[in-house]
Amino acid sequence: MAKFQLFDASKERDSPWFDWLTTHELTFDQAKMLFDYGQEIGMEVFFSVFEAKYVRWCERIGVKRYKIAFSERFEQRLQEAVLRTGKRVIISSGYPQKGLDTLFCIPDYPASIDNLRGADFLHFSGFSDHTIGLDAAKIALARGAKIIEKHFVMEHGMDVPDAPWSMAPDELAELVRWEKVCREAI
Repeated sequence: MAKFQLFDASKERDSPWFDWLTTHELTFDQAKMLFDYGQEIGMEVFFSVFEAKYVRWCERIGVKRYKIAFSERFEQRLQEAVLRTGKRVIISSGYPQKGLDTLFCIPDYPASIDNLRGADFLHFSGFSDHTIGLDAAKIALARGAKIIEKHFVMEHGMDVPDAPWSMAPDELAELVRWEKVCREAI
């Protein structure tokens, strides 16, 4: 699966990355193109939605699931819009939420691997990982996480806000290998 974010960059004017965000904000047509490409290659594409209007976009596109970011976990209007679709919902939170696939999340960028100590993957579906490297994601998988969310870059040297705690292609391959090891061993 691949997840992209649908946000309104104009609401991030105070961010030091505002200019970067405005050039990386997806239009409806771009989101549809990503979804369609995923269909062509047999990969599910879905989206983190930051406003209810993006739920309408996703319904037009035909997504099977939604992601609600940690920053939006208390946004009632957004959650209601997503839940009304009847589709699977993944949410990042510090505590499990009944009926949703909850990802244990520490919203520090980058996060410390020490924060993983409190994660109980009997109650969380997975881990939203903002640590540098793969160690925390591997620990979460070994402890029973079914979903790992980790940012992705083509290379760590890119001038993007999340490059330090993102994974590159070789790390994604290693994480897939590790997930198979855990699945066979557990």
